[in-house]
Amino acid sequence: MLPKTILIVDDMLTLRQSVRIILERQGYVVVEAGDGQEALQKIAKSCPDLVLLDLMMPTMSGLEVLEHIAADEALRGLPIIVLTAVADRRQMRRFIEMGVADYLLKPFTPNALLNQVRRALGEEETSPTW
Repeated sequence: MLPKTILIVDDMLTLRQSVRIILERQGYVVVEAGDGQEALQKIAKSCPDLVLLDLMMPTMSGLEVLEHIAADEALRGLPIIVLTAVADRRQMRRFIEMGVADYLLKPFTPNALLNQVRRALGEEETSPTW
């Protein structure tokens, strides 16, 4: 079975690098994007199995990326986990309505990240070794 590909979209390079290390240690293939426009290009090119999407980014926000994905019939089923520092229940409810699989509040632990990723990919949750 081929490893799953995960696209990390965040304007913070250090966060992308940290998440990359966590995911690659678990056998995932990781692709990165620093903003929303780059994310849409990477989605078209790499066909990820899951997107980890920051909301607050320059050039094109995570919300705009979500709107593009929701408008594209071929991408509507793409699992997305929103990464956010803001816990606004109304906004999160809106994202769920837009097809977001889940959200993860920053800062998060490696185990929380991996559990969300596995759940969104329909994999069994296990206890990673950290």
